[in-house]
Amino acid sequence: MNRGIQIAAYLVTSMICLINCTSPLEETYNQKSFHSETGKVDSVALQSLYAYVKNDSLNNLALDYWRSGDYQKSLNIINIAYKRAEKEENDTELAKILNTLGLVQWRLGNNEDAMSSYSIAGNIAAKLNMTRLLGLTHTNRGLILKEQGDYESAFMHNNRAIQLFRTEHEYRDLGIALNNQGQIFKNKQLNDSAKSYYLEALRHYEKADYKDGEAATYYNLSDIYLRERNQALALNAIQKSLRLSLQIERKIRISEAYQKLSEVYEAFNKTDSALKYYKLYAVTNNGILIANQSKTLAEYQAKMGSEVKNLQIQNLKKESQLNENRNWFIGLAILSFLLIGVFFVYRHFQKIRFKKRKLEIQLNSSNKILTIKEQELKTYILDLSKKNAIIDSLQKELQETNAFRKNDTAVTSLLEQKILTEDDWTVFKSRFNSIYPGFFGKIQQHNIALTEGEIRYLVLLNLDLKSKEMSHILGISPQSVRVSKMRLKKKIIVRGYHSVEEFLGELT
Repeated sequence: MNRGIQIAAYLVTSMICLINCTSPLEETYNQKSFHSETGKVDSVALQSLYAYVKNDSLNNLALDYWRSGDYQKSLNIINIAYKRAEKEENDTELAKILNTLGLVQWRLGNNEDAMSSYSIAGNIAAKLNMTRLLGLTHTNRGLILKEQGDYESAFMHNNRAIQLFRTEHEYRDLGIALNNQGQIFKNKQLNDSAKSYYLEALRHYEKADYKDGEAATYYNLSDIYLRERNQALALNAIQKSLRLSLQIERKIRISEAYQKLSEVYEAFNKTDSALKYYKLYAVTNNGILIANQSKTLAEYQAKMGSEVKNLQIQNLKKESQLNENRNWFIGLAILSFLLIGVFFVYRHFQKIRFKKRKLEIQLNSSNKILTIKEQELKTYILDLSKKNAIIDSLQKELQETNAFRKNDTAVTSLLEQKILTEDDWTVFKSRFNSIYPGFFGKIQQHNIALTEGEIRYLVLLNLDLKSKEMSHILGISPQSVRVSKMRLKKKIIVRGYHSVEEFLGELT
């Protein structure tokens, strides 16, 4: 029987149970066929099962499982309801479902997600004027904050819930919120304030006939009277809690009441009564533990049997499919190796492109620096030319006014002074070398005996200066520049060069 037929069969079962059973969804949910091979709930099957169930009913079913302590089933069902409400964009149902989801997350120990669910549900409830639901979200947030020791924030949320429930006359919810507020004061050792909230909660529980809440609050009230060393009131409160718990047959509350009675009698040195109720507590508590263990054991046994059968079926399937899948595995392995190879080749080319781009950026940067330095050198040369022009002008002026006298030591010194001094040459040479590194070293490598003037001529020729410009910079006549060029040419022709420009080209 395939999965589709199974689902159809259980849907029919569900319809029959709707007529004959009190809780058809719960019974159908527990069928083994809706569990996967790993023993987990098959969400696809569950979604098919609950396809025609209203979200409100799913929310109530999830709450029933939550109250019974089966948080995993509650979570599975509420998740289905949540996805459907979100898809339908039904904010009213979504707010209720988020509040229930928060309760499940809280019981599963996920307080952060629970607070988030309550906050979103509260925002939607406030927008849609769902006053009761808004109050519940405040109550639930207060519970978590109280457990975390954030009493100020818990007090604020509880106060907001109390105000909302008073307005709507929701006595049961109001009693719960008041009881929670009393718990905060109890934890802070403010007994009078805690007592007043507990007593007010009891009055509202009576209006709503909510015995479970009354039992819990009387239990808390007995703690306050015990702190005050008031034996009569402490015994009276816990005995009322026990009577109410027995009426509603809440085993956990009964067990707690027996334990508290034992504590009260022991506190007032009534050891016989304390021992009596402690024995009752032990018997009741052991019964609860045994029941839980039996339930857990039965679930594990059912799951184990299902897993064994599923394992056998799975092994048969694996054996029959092994040969069919072998070629697929080989093909996938080859494809994986090819993809890995392509990936590494791609990475290699990426690295090459990156290095190329890096070199281009470095080259552009170097060219920019070279351009700047050339501009600096030309500026320096122009400064020298201006200096030379000023001195030439001064010399002509002295000659025209006959102010020049050869025996005038100062003027003679001025005329004999070179425009490009040794200091000027040192600075100029340093700047030139920073732009054309290796230029002077290459001259030395040729082992040609060049004078300092010829080297300077080569340097200025490399800057594309004309003879007249060179004469101004070097402080000599244009004829002297041409003579330097002729002497230089004779020296390099011997070495196999046809012109000074050819020799310069090799240097640069």
